[in-house]
Amino acid sequence: MTDVFTGDDAARERALIEESDAKDVHDRLEMSLDADLPGLAFKDYAFKGTSDLDKPLDLEMRLSDADYAHSAGPLILLRTRVLGSDTRVVPDAAECAKRKIPIELGRPGRWRDSFAIALPAGYVVDETPDPVNVDVGFASYRSTVSAKGNVLRYEREYVVRQVEIPASEGGDYRKLEGAIVEDEQGTAVLKKQ
Repeated sequence: MTDVFTGDDAARERALIEESDAKDVHDRLEMSLDADLPGLAFKDYAFKGTSDLDKPLDLEMRLSDADYAHSAGPLILLRTRVLGSDTRVVPDAAECAKRKIPIELGRPGRWRDSFAIALPAGYVVDETPDPVNVDVGFASYRSTVSAKGNVLRYEREYVVRQVEIPASEGGDYRKLEGAIVEDEQGTAVLKKQ
């Protein structure tokens, strides 16, 4: 797996690398991956571009997870979003209570994920989650799942255009978060050929 950091994200990662020894970096990476992949076998990692501040910082990791896919009789179920989450925890924004203070989204930016999952021998894709495309002005989120040959591909893009959302737009925020949560839990179904 390769993770590419740009802008503030790259600066933050470079600072963490500089302030930590190799074991601390390894442990931090393994702990962050374990939230999404509880059966993770984290083998090794390498950063590329740590000293070139004008370019993205690449993190290459080797990992495996024997528990990633689950059998359901003759079918195999797997979550199409392999790693990471774009959901944000905002107190009382999830409830339908009327907010009085604005909602903060952190910082503007564009985050993209692309995962290619090799299908096990003898299996084909039977079902995939529906595509998601939500644009609420202050942010947008879209994702697609496609299958070609023996590869299942999941792609998503999250764009934050406005950092502070007026309290009156809490309904749009809930719509966005609901779509993200549903997408992140999406499951593909594989069947034997």
